[in-house]
Order: sequence, then structure tokens, then C-alpha cells
Amino acid sequence: MVMFRVKLILLALLFLLPATPWATTLEVTFRANAQVSAEQITLGDIASLSPENDLARTLAALTVGRAPLPGQSKELRATDVIRRLVHDERFQDVYWQGSDKITVARDGIVIDRQRIEQILVSYLQQNLDKLPRAQIRLSSLRVPETFTLPRGELQYEVVPSRPEILGSSSFSIIFRIDGTTVRNCTVRCRIEALAEVATAATTLRRGQIITPDRIRMTRQNIAALQDPFFSPRSVIGMQVKRTLHAGKAIERRYVEPPPVIRKGDLVKILASRGGLQLTATGMSRMDGRPGDVIRVQNMNSGKLIYCRVDAPGLVSVEF
Repeated sequence: MVMFRVKLILLALLFLLPATPWATTLEVTFRANAQVSAEQITLGDIASLSPENDLARTLAALTVGRAPLPGQSKELRATDVIRRLVHDERFQDVYWQGSDKITVARDGIVIDRQRIEQILVSYLQQNLDKLPRAQIRLSSLRVPETFTLPRGELQYEVVPSRPEILGSSSFSIIFRIDGTTVRNCTVRCRIEALAEVATAATTLRRGQIITPDRIRMTRQNIAALQDPFFSPRSVIGMQVKRTLHAGKAIERRYVEPPPVIRKGDLVKILASRGGLQLTATGMSRMDGRPGDVIRVQNMNSGKLIYCRVDAPGLVSVEF
């Protein structure tokens, strides 16, 4: 530490009378290094004042400059600080000493990769009710460089790029200190949701009925899947709507219940109007599932009519 004492000529230029250590009522000793957390630098941050009394505490609270940004530092010159204060009559009898240069560093809350990952993991855990039952993990995480926020009560808000969370390619994290927004950063990543799903054990052709030997349960990332099947029982007996290659996850959009009425089946036609009901025998000219409207030929009249499929072998129509 380079020690100095303000000489008579400097004090004269600063409109001060010379002071000697034994004649002063207050000694101000500058430090070579100081650390602050607030936005402003006070005299007490960069120097010690003695003797410790009410006057020393009052003067220590005086602002001498603006602090650097959190995580950064700046250099102050003691002579500049003195020039700023000597016009205050309370500094008329002060003995200045200590370092002629003061390095002021501002601390803060460090936000690094690990902290951001913790924030996202915590967010996912808090929103498990919106996610499928699977092992959820983050991958391909790309975060901003480490940055420092001001000291204070830290709050943050996480906003996924997709409201349903799963399938999001990025997250916005809004950081607030004492209720004030101080930083907004975007984190790019992938969400993986690993779960056992039904997949094609062999190539499944369009129109095939899924049997137990045609599927197997495999662990896959379901983040990019649309409504897969999580148990064999839920997919066995379904009919394939499009060809699925071996290893392909079976999604609901690729299958449908098999027809309960096949083209050429004889069916019972239930015709109703108000409280009146008639029955007839017909032949289906189309495959049909419950709720489908299909063409049926009345075996008595030979006419084609459109009927709703109600159950295996049963259709209905209003007249």
C-alpha cells in the first residue's frame, strides 16, 4: 500500500488549512481495495474513519461515486475523492492518509450454467402435472455466458417456447431483484421425456390388426411423439392406418379400431320415426366402425340407404 499525506500546498489548493495528525479531530485512511454491493460508493466503503463516533458514522455514509456494474471493478483516486468532499465544512479538520488509488469491486449474484440448469430443472419439477409420466431431462443446453446480477432478493420467471412445455426448444428466464426486472435471457435446449412405449416389432402394413407378436415395448424419447401407447393392452387389436416400419413408435394417429361391420356382412337395419320402429335385413356395402355412416342395401327392396353403425351387425336409420 502506497501511503500518502495531503501536503500543505494541496490542502491550500483545496481551500483547506493544513492539518497534522496530532491536531486533527478525524483521521480518514483510504484502502487499496474495497468491495461494494450497492449502486453507490460511500466514503465508509473505501476508507476507515477514526475515532469512531457519530460524526465519523455520518461522514462514512456520504456518497463519493457510482459503483461499477455487478461483477466489475473500477479505480478511484484518493485526491479526486478529497476534492469532492473538502467543500463540506465537516472536513475542515481531517487528516487524510492511506492508498492514493482504490480499486472498487462490486459483488452480486453470479448466474452461471449450473445455476440456470438448476432453475430449469426446478421449473420442470414444479410442472410435472403438465408433463407425461416419463423420465424428464434436459439436453443440448445452450446458455448465455456467466453474468452477475445486483444483490437483493432474487426472483425469476420461466417461460417455455410452447405452453405445453414438452416440445419446447427454448426457455426465457426473467430475473428480478427486489421486484424489479434486471435481466431477460434465452436458454436453448431440448427436453427429453424417456418412457416405455409400444413400437412395431416388425413392419406393420396398412389394414393389419395388431397382435401381441407384432409389438414390443421400448424406451424412447416421447417429446416428439403424438399420443403414443404406454401399454400393450391399449394397442393390441387396433388396425393399422398406414405402414409402420420396425422400431417405429405406434401413435394413435397411425391406428384405429377395426371395423365392427365388414363389406358384404349381413346386418339388421333398425328404422325409426318417432315411436315407430321397423326392422329389415340389409347387406353392408362398406366397412364401418361404431358411429360411422355407411351404405347398406335393403335386401327386400334392393335400395341403397345410408345407415349409422351402432354395433356389430346392427345399423340404424331414420325415415
